[in-house]
Amino acid sequence: MPEPDFKALFDATPSPYMVLDADLRIAAVNRAYLQATGTASDQIIGRDIFDVFPDNPDDPTASGVRNLRASLLRVLQNRCADTMAIQKYDIRIYGPDGARFEERYWSPVNTPVFDGAGNVGHIIHRVEDVTDFVRARERGDRMALAIHDQALEIEIANRRLREANDELEQRVAARTAAQHRTEKQLRASELRFRTMADSIPQLVWIVDAAGAAVYVNRQWSAYTGVALDDTVPGDIAQAFVHPDERALTDAAWTRAREDGTGFGAEHRLRSATGEYRWFLVRAEPYRDPDSGEIALWFGTSTDVHDRKLAEAGLRKSEARYRSLFESIDQGFCIIDMKFDADGRPCDYVFCELNPSFQAQTGLVDAVGKSMRELAPAHESHWFDIYGRVALTGEPVRFENEAKALDRWYDVFASRIDEEDGARVAILFSDITRQKRMTETLRRSEEAAIEAARRADVERQKLDALLQAAPVGIVVSDTDGAILLANAAHRQLWGTAHPETKAVAQFGAWRGWWADHSERHGRQVAAHEWTTARILAGEEHPRDLVTIESFDEPPVRRTVLITGAPVKDSDGAITGSVVAQMDISDRIRAEDALREADRRKDEFLAMLAHELRNPLAPIAAAADLLALGRADAARIRQTSSIIARQVRHMTGLVDDLLDVSRVTRGLVKLDRTVLDAKRIVTEAVEQVRPLIEMRRHRLVVETPPEAGFVAGDVKRLVQVIANLLNNAAKFTPEGGEIGLGMDVDGSHVRIAVTDNGIGIAPALQASVFDLFTQADRASDRSQGGLGIGLALVKSLVELHGGHVAVHSEGIGKGSRFVVCLPRADGAVPAASAGLPTAGFAASGRVLKVLVVDDNVDAAQMLGMVIEELGHDVVIEHHPRRAIDRALACRPDVCVLDIGLPDMDGNELARLLRRQAATASSTLIAVTGYGQEQDRDTALAAGFDHHFAKPVDSGQLARLLAEIGKTARQA
Repeated sequence: MPEPDFKALFDATPSPYMVLDADLRIAAVNRAYLQATGTASDQIIGRDIFDVFPDNPDDPTASGVRNLRASLLRVLQNRCADTMAIQKYDIRIYGPDGARFEERYWSPVNTPVFDGAGNVGHIIHRVEDVTDFVRARERGDRMALAIHDQALEIEIANRRLREANDELEQRVAARTAAQHRTEKQLRASELRFRTMADSIPQLVWIVDAAGAAVYVNRQWSAYTGVALDDTVPGDIAQAFVHPDERALTDAAWTRAREDGTGFGAEHRLRSATGEYRWFLVRAEPYRDPDSGEIALWFGTSTDVHDRKLAEAGLRKSEARYRSLFESIDQGFCIIDMKFDADGRPCDYVFCELNPSFQAQTGLVDAVGKSMRELAPAHESHWFDIYGRVALTGEPVRFENEAKALDRWYDVFASRIDEEDGARVAILFSDITRQKRMTETLRRSEEAAIEAARRADVERQKLDALLQAAPVGIVVSDTDGAILLANAAHRQLWGTAHPETKAVAQFGAWRGWWADHSERHGRQVAAHEWTTARILAGEEHPRDLVTIESFDEPPVRRTVLITGAPVKDSDGAITGSVVAQMDISDRIRAEDALREADRRKDEFLAMLAHELRNPLAPIAAAADLLALGRADAARIRQTSSIIARQVRHMTGLVDDLLDVSRVTRGLVKLDRTVLDAKRIVTEAVEQVRPLIEMRRHRLVVETPPEAGFVAGDVKRLVQVIANLLNNAAKFTPEGGEIGLGMDVDGSHVRIAVTDNGIGIAPALQASVFDLFTQADRASDRSQGGLGIGLALVKSLVELHGGHVAVHSEGIGKGSRFVVCLPRADGAVPAASAGLPTAGFAASGRVLKVLVVDDNVDAAQMLGMVIEELGHDVVIEHHPRRAIDRALACRPDVCVLDIGLPDMDGNELARLLRRQAATASSTLIAVTGYGQEQDRDTALAAGFDHHFAKPVDSGQLARLLAEIGKTARQA
């Protein structure tokens, strides 16, 4: 007998099958599985099942992956099949608009396949797509839950039955070429078939043309208790088929053998325990390819016992439902809506109706006919209502008149989802008689109802106005009892405010006068509240009060309270209306504005003072030099004073620019990993001259271990140096300053302490705010702009840390602590080398063009460059500078940015376009020293950028480097 091609049979099986290895990777799938999931074999073989079939990301309740994984792990652990409940597991579908997830429901069975060693080598995953049935069950829940639940189970069983039939038909129709394969391949194929057949839940059997059993799977033997060797041909029906179905089974088998067509029957089979269960039996013939004669019959027996029981239950339920349907007195019908080309409902056709329908409507033989046929004048609003129900699925209950039928109806309409589209079920009663009986009553009451409606509308308008008002409104009666309070009032005072009944109870409401009069800050007495004074006869009070709400915790707000009395027709006061407006934000804004204005004035005065201080010695030195009587020593002393004061002014400007850049987020940190000890050391070196000048005693304490931090060394040194500078300035001469560092877990702390003037408690909360300083004497002996600590706070926070201050008070010293995140295990960056002292030797004399419209600045800069040994040409106007440059062909052009008619950037672009100056080195000199100014200058063609005042040492080194490069060229 030729061996069947089991791979072809597996691929032809109509039920979707997937084979997974023990690592849950896809090893094989049949054609039905690919069709059901919309995938291709070469795209999913070898991949993890959950990578190929993930949960729907748009469904937060999706649990398909979790449930399927749990089932597969149970199979691997328990080594037995696992049948899962119906699962919602959406499938990714690819269309012309891209990928989308389609809602699908499945009935899965996971069965282990054991290898030669008895281990679970593979898992056969068999699913049934029950999406349609689940949706049918959901529709049935809305109409008749119990009936449709049973129907859904029958539908699922029918689907399984059809798939089993299709599986058998495709398996029998497959053709095999097994005779052309080697014996080893035949054994492997047979092993795979037997493994698959033993893994599926159906009873699988193969008989030869005479009816002798050739093969039965494990399920057959387990159910019947009879192995293949014990099965006698022709005795199967006698031994296992129920006597009531035995004759029908024999007749069907005889016809199939005679006609050579498929065999099918439903009968009960006896199990090994003697119990009978219903099975759907299908078999298809396999013909010899050469002779065409039937060689084998491939058959399956599918358990449909539960379906048969469900069908019987369904027939009983349908009978009960039909009896109820036909016995109710109300009219009932199911209609199919019709829509025109524009999607508007225009008609409906009656699909089903009960016996009471004709009595309730007067319509005869309505099934299959449209409403327009039966009643052409039927109003369009009926079509609109039912069309909306069909489209939205929202049920509706209403009463309306059908003039074409001369009747009134009480109607309930809901949508029914059918396989061929949505329909509308209508339950209705003829209420014409009731309507006509109430018409007379309606007319008699119409006037009263209309009057009441108008009054209610006016009241609702008033209520809406009060509730929508952005201010708190309270209406009280003549005793002071609250009659009405709007939402804004409750928000101001809290929902737990007392239900006040009289003026005497106003003492429970807490408030303080806030009108800056002599009573400012005093608590408002009960008789002083606005309502009390209005009821006492005051016409239009206007009060400014700070109130305390009844919230937990209470909230204080400043409110403006106004009000007026409510009077009757005789002018007597019958109540009051009070409005309360929360102006807390406005009060705070006004206070903040006044404080900001005060601090601005203080800062401008302080800035003027700080700038005038260095200008005084500079002006005196200039006057001394102008006298022409100073010797060389006096000139050097004078130059030293000028240079020192210029550095001081430059430091002030740099501080202003620094705080501007930091507060606007323009600072770029050059982060490296470094030991915080380096920060301490370099900060001490910067501040040591000031400390020694004021004869302070400085104590530095650092731990033995390293404290690594990730940060900009220049900026961190600036932070500690600022704190040390402050300590030195605000500690009397001969005082003590401490600088300590410690490593605490994930942080490195650096503390600066002193025994100086200390900080008042009221100032400590704002000491890090911009332009904040303690009270100063008019001599400004300490100096500074009040921006150093603000800069410290911003720079520390940029490094992810924080800074804190503590002082016991005036005269008791201060302690500032900087806390930075620790970078454990890092290697500190090497210390940056200090700039080489002195000027580098010049390679050759350079020809330098200086352009600046400030004559004094140009001449002084030219004199400095000449002293460095170079030739200088000076121009004050950019137009003349272009002509001079073309004539003298300078090596270096030093250009001021702020020139008249044409700024330095435009002049640089013009010089770059001239052949005579295209290769010249262009140096920008400007009073604008921010990073964006430097970027703008370099983009215009400058090679270098100096901020005023120019550092002579840096300029000398640059010119020396240019001269050296020119000589080498």
